[in-house]
Amino acid sequence: MKKSLLLKIAFLAAGTLVVMSCGKIDPTPDPEPDPDPIEVGSIQRVSLYSEDMHRQMATTVWLPGGYDETQTYPVLYLLHGYGDDNNSWIQKGYASLIADDYMANKGVPMIIVMPDGLTEFYRGNYETYFHDILIPAVEEQFHGNGKRALAGLSMGGYGTLLHALKYPDKFTYAYAMSPAADEAGFSALAQAREASAFPPITVESGTQDYTVSIVGVRSLVQTLKSCGLRCDFIERDGGHDWNFWPECLKKALVKVGESFK
Repeated sequence: MKKSLLLKIAFLAAGTLVVMSCGKIDPTPDPEPDPDPIEVGSIQRVSLYSEDMHRQMATTVWLPGGYDETQTYPVLYLLHGYGDDNNSWIQKGYASLIADDYMANKGVPMIIVMPDGLTEFYRGNYETYFHDILIPAVEEQFHGNGKRALAGLSMGGYGTLLHALKYPDKFTYAYAMSPAADEAGFSALAQAREASAFPPITVESGTQDYTVSIVGVRSLVQTLKSCGLRCDFIERDGGHDWNFWPECLKKALVKVGESFK
């Protein structure tokens, strides 16, 4: 082959490499955009004064992704345990992440209200604050639609059962996690009305719970069932701790969401 022809071929090959390196030919396609991006929720904080409690009362509120002030929403009141506060479900229980995941799986849009229960077991003067101040205020501010449910752990499990049994017409579901039990008191409330008046209840406790005896919780559930209440019971491995309760919340959101439909 003549020398001039070899030079011409080399020149053409080099030109092709230059064209490819300049981005004219890109063998790697751009990634497809996510067709359904996840909208995460947001956190709001509310402070309300209670004359009965003689203090400002803090509340943390989770709003679902895509929250729209022109719409109305059902409300879940999520109660903490003894020694914790209105931020504990977010900081220790991953409530916002769990709620975001629930919504990403086509969950029912809802508002989650996490009040500070102090150490009052959600009873006495706290009941007045809860029903007369907290519920009206947050449901007006965040556009509640009148449907509401309860869930809570330990002391908050006690509060969940107390308010579901004492004010049954206000709630569509109650999910009590490792609840502090007052079997006699709860039995009296359960017998005060027709069984059909009460919302469905789920109680969930750990078999290694040495703070609230699983034996006592079993007895409480049996008592509620004997009164004719719709009460499911879940017992599984676990203790009285933040390793146990986030898994409860995942189930609670599904149950509560179904009750809101």
